[in-house]
Amino acid sequence: MSLSSRLVLPLLSLTALLSCGRSPEVQGDPYDLALLNEQVGSVAAPYDAVKGTAAQGRVRVSFLGDAPDLPAIGVRQVLLCGTACTTAGSAASVTATDDGSGRGVMFSDVAVVPGEIDRIIVQPDPKLGQAVAFKTIRLSQPIVVEAGERKEIFLSLKAVPENASSPMEVSFLGAASLPASSTTVMAYRPDRATAWPAGEAMGLAMAAGGSTDAQVFGLELQDTGGVMPRLAVWPSMKMNAPMKVSVNIDDKRLAQDLTAADYRVQLADGSSPKMTMKGNTLTFEAANLESAQLVTDRSVVETSDGQRIALPVQNIPLGAQQLSAQNTSTCKNRLISRRAEYEQFFTNGTDALRIFDCESVAPYVHIVLINRANRSRTVELPVTPSVDYPGKYVLRPITSHATGAAVAINGFTWSGDKGTAYSTGYGTPLGTLITAGTVRKTNSSTEAILGFERQAAGQASGTSAEFFVGASSSLNFGTHNYNVIGSTTSVIRSGACNPNQDASTLERWSAVGIGLNRMALVSSTSSGTSTSRDLCSVFEGLGYLNGAIRLDGGPSAAMTWNGQHINPLGGMSYGVFGNARNILNALVWK
Repeated sequence: MSLSSRLVLPLLSLTALLSCGRSPEVQGDPYDLALLNEQVGSVAAPYDAVKGTAAQGRVRVSFLGDAPDLPAIGVRQVLLCGTACTTAGSAASVTATDDGSGRGVMFSDVAVVPGEIDRIIVQPDPKLGQAVAFKTIRLSQPIVVEAGERKEIFLSLKAVPENASSPMEVSFLGAASLPASSTTVMAYRPDRATAWPAGEAMGLAMAAGGSTDAQVFGLELQDTGGVMPRLAVWPSMKMNAPMKVSVNIDDKRLAQDLTAADYRVQLADGSSPKMTMKGNTLTFEAANLESAQLVTDRSVVETSDGQRIALPVQNIPLGAQQLSAQNTSTCKNRLISRRAEYEQFFTNGTDALRIFDCESVAPYVHIVLINRANRSRTVELPVTPSVDYPGKYVLRPITSHATGAAVAINGFTWSGDKGTAYSTGYGTPLGTLITAGTVRKTNSSTEAILGFERQAAGQASGTSAEFFVGASSSLNFGTHNYNVIGSTTSVIRSGACNPNQDASTLERWSAVGIGLNRMALVSSTSSGTSTSRDLCSVFEGLGYLNGAIRLDGGPSAAMTWNGQHINPLGGMSYGVFGNARNILNALVWK
């Protein structure tokens, strides 16, 4: 019997009973929650990205069919139950078929009180579509929803044998915590192949049997200004068989005189799978996938006006291992050998220059050099004072701080909210901070501090900077008191690497240093880590030894270049904050 025939027969039977003056066996609402010994405890409000609060969690519920020809189902509401049941979503007709992509149909996107979900109920609405089996779906492991977290729940919709009470039923497929910024959500089912989606900016194909259990995960293509957008996957996919990934590249972003063959795919673990090119589509295979980006081992620079240039090949010998957790000599020697070339760009009028040489080797950092003698731009330390909480400042992503800037880097740490994407956060600076002549914080403890003069009227001069050490409450910054930023740690001090820095703990960091009337901004790549001492190799390689300070690190480490956020977060930090953590302030060249 066909599925459509099975849907008509119950209606004919009901009509026959009524015509004979007989009532159906079930009186009242056959989908009353009391029949399942449940009741509604609260109604979840739709998630609002503007009005959201860090005290709540975000839950999205989606349906995914197991066949391509399933009819629409009527859903009155979905209940998420723990100690009590919360309704998620309003009545709707849902058509959830299997198109092979693993992408479901979202039913609800709500804000909920943190807690555990151990039962799910789909309450049918036959007025809107086929009624599914009305039952309590009990989870083998509870879904834990935490404050400030996004949780994705997938429910599987399938047809059942003809002798069942309802021709359609819903079961739990899987759940996952996803970053706020994940744009595409998929569910992989081991019993079938999944391909997403042919002919678009990215393709992902997974064979059947790739894992034991179903997996829910998010995908995102992040435009970091590179030849290929950075692919971010969370939770990371670990499969028994390789996944086939295809991504479109932008050949207009290739460095001058380079081709796609001069680049390689780099995964989160540092490995580089074999890649093939067909037209502008790059394809590679990987069994483990958390992130992928395109890098080159050639020396490349980019000017602030967007020219990306490959420098001539050099044979650069490796230097001696420094006292650190990893060998940064390749980075340092590359920078030493290229100093004259960098300076030539400044002589030719470039005010800022991005250096790619240390992005794929330790200490795995992005570097931007600034000619402080250039008068077209100057240093700013943007902050946003809170209107509602005097003395506090609004936490914002690096891209917001960087509006209109050629380059921006995160500032120092703060006390206050965590900086997640789910609510407006606030904080107060922990280090010395003076912005545009306004004192935001001074510190009585010893600090490493960079102070900047106010640029002369009419941009008649460049931007002078000075390095200080001491308690800012007792220091005299002289004329370098217009923009001032402090840190607990100096990277370069007294013309050399600070020997008292941590040389064993690997973390993401940002730093800023001065020398030779220049300034270097340094920030870890998305998956790169280093020790604080590792950062010395950058400033030593450049010869910028007047002083350098370490800024905030971990998920706060961030940099923008020509309007692009070039080091979005990876790993666990990506899962918590999405692309970027909201931070209190930044140092920008604007």
